[in-house]
Amino acid sequence: EVHERSWQIDFLLIALRKLINSGRPDLKIILMSATLDAKLFSSFFQGAPLINVPGRTFPVSHYFLEDLLDATNHIIEDDSIYAHRNVNQTNTNSLWVTTQGGEKRREVVELESMTDVSEVSGLYSSYKMPTQRSMDRVDEKVLNYDLIEDILSMLSCSDNDIVVFPSGGNATYGAILVFLPGMGEIRNLSNRLIGNRLFGDRNKFTIIPLHSSLSSRDQRRAFEKVRPGCRKIILATNIAETSVTVPDVVCVIDAGTVREVQQDKRYATSRLVLDWCSKASIKQRAGRAGRVREGICCRLFSSRTEELFMKDQSKPELQRVPLEEVCLAILAGNLSRNCTEFLMQAPQPPPLDSINMAVKLLKEVGAINIFDGQESLTAMGKHIAKLPVHVRLAKMLILGSIFKCLDPILTIVSALTCKTPFVTNTVDSSAKTTAAHKKFRHKFSDFLSYTTLWEAFQKNIKVSNDHGRSFCRKNYINWMVMMEIWDLRRQNLELLYQIGFIDKISEKEVSESAFNQNGPNDAVVHSVICAGLFPNVAWAEQENVSGSIALWHNKERLFFHPSSVNYGKKSLPSEWMIFHEKFATGRTTVSATSPILPAGILLFGGEAVIKHVDRKVIINDWIEMEMAAQTAVSCRDLRRKLD
Repeated sequence: EVHERSWQIDFLLIALRKLINSGRPDLKIILMSATLDAKLFSSFFQGAPLINVPGRTFPVSHYFLEDLLDATNHIIEDDSIYAHRNVNQTNTNSLWVTTQGGEKRREVVELESMTDVSEVSGLYSSYKMPTQRSMDRVDEKVLNYDLIEDILSMLSCSDNDIVVFPSGGNATYGAILVFLPGMGEIRNLSNRLIGNRLFGDRNKFTIIPLHSSLSSRDQRRAFEKVRPGCRKIILATNIAETSVTVPDVVCVIDAGTVREVQQDKRYATSRLVLDWCSKASIKQRAGRAGRVREGICCRLFSSRTEELFMKDQSKPELQRVPLEEVCLAILAGNLSRNCTEFLMQAPQPPPLDSINMAVKLLKEVGAINIFDGQESLTAMGKHIAKLPVHVRLAKMLILGSIFKCLDPILTIVSALTCKTPFVTNTVDSSAKTTAAHKKFRHKFSDFLSYTTLWEAFQKNIKVSNDHGRSFCRKNYINWMVMMEIWDLRRQNLELLYQIGFIDKISEKEVSESAFNQNGPNDAVVHSVICAGLFPNVAWAEQENVSGSIALWHNKERLFFHPSSVNYGKKSLPSEWMIFHEKFATGRTTVSATSPILPAGILLFGGEAVIKHVDRKVIINDWIEMEMAAQTAVSCRDLRRKLD
């Protein structure tokens, strides 16, 4: 099944073609998909024959956002959270004003839109006027939970005669499948529906989450029959698009978005971004409603969005994600000793610079050795290859268990995987949110700020979920992100157990376990972070004129991002800083930062060159430290034993 074009699928196709060409003519391979580019795969397998099997699905009625707003009488107001932020807003700015006498003074003036908000674009002139206004205001990428509830109510109503099957009947029975972009949205909508007077009635509705992180047992709930008079509402990620088929679905509600990893080549980082699905994907999703009988598909995006912004096919994962995990899989499976050579055989190969970046990063974290153009896994690399997380974070998890500071490292790794839990874009003043966040901010470490927040959150969530929600609301903390961090902590803990680095312990037991003896030792925690993030190290120079801190990464000038606890600091406890990522916003900034002791860099950084006469140690050709030669040699020997 090659519809999704995940890197694992392309990886397998390369291996299978090599197997056929190496003397296995008896091996038969069938590639299947309702939407694939058949000619591409046919040519990849030297002109393999094509078989076209006509579809056997039932007809499905399609309704776009404009149809659904019209049918439900749902209105998007100017100040709605589902409206574009620039609609009908008044901004202020400070300007210099010159009077008639030539005197200058600064005044705060209001900058109002000159657009007549009573006008409409005319793009949806066949719809009701409230719908036309709403369509001009709506931000389609913002998931409208209120509209989903309105649609579900309408689909459950026997007198609904607008959103109907192709034959004209309404859909008051059968399962409803809701496609959402991620686990956070599934959790949020599930909580809303359970708290809804209609959908919270367990005798009438069963709310079932469906995503890849659930166990097989929990996933099976989506396939079980419900008692008569009860209706399933399945909240799913794109796992329900192709990987699984729920046979009794008659209605699909499609958000039209997907969360996918994309590579930022400029900063050698990856982002989990929200993007529109491809046209092939929304076709596949709609087809889920027509498996057993005619169906209905309600799309939470407009017909214009489908036409203008959705690509025909999704990009293959190999062409958009960081390739470190792929390269590790190649070397761990002994499929090749040269990752570039292997990957260039893919049906649609990744960019060469993406492969080079991946190999460079694996070398930096000590996961591979390169000799005479041949690549091989190190001892650390063999363990990292077993962890399905970013290689830097995988190394931190492994060393966190070895150096017995597992609890804070679990939190930090999980937090770095998610977006920030600190909410800043609120209607309340920035001073109010800053004051609320201040109690969790470590004096010098953004990484330890996450652990402080987590400990406070845990104390509240132990009382009850409502207590945890209240804590987040009062302190401007994103509840959904905190729940994601909690999920990731559990998953990462289980992964470390599976590869043999820790004993079987529950997430609640970590802080008091033997694997967290050094959890309170900030220097050890920061050293483990340094081991994962190196060479993301900067020298903090005290500027003589302004007294502020200037950061230098080799010869590149960096600045603390305003969100960092070290922004605006006049002094720091160390002249060396570690940082997570770089961003360019006019100037290059670093956000998550903390001081690191020289010993941490020496023991966990790059290869050290000892200058005996100068009594210096040089790491990565630019990090210089004054140190007695005997001490430096001892540290180097200790470092080699660690490696």
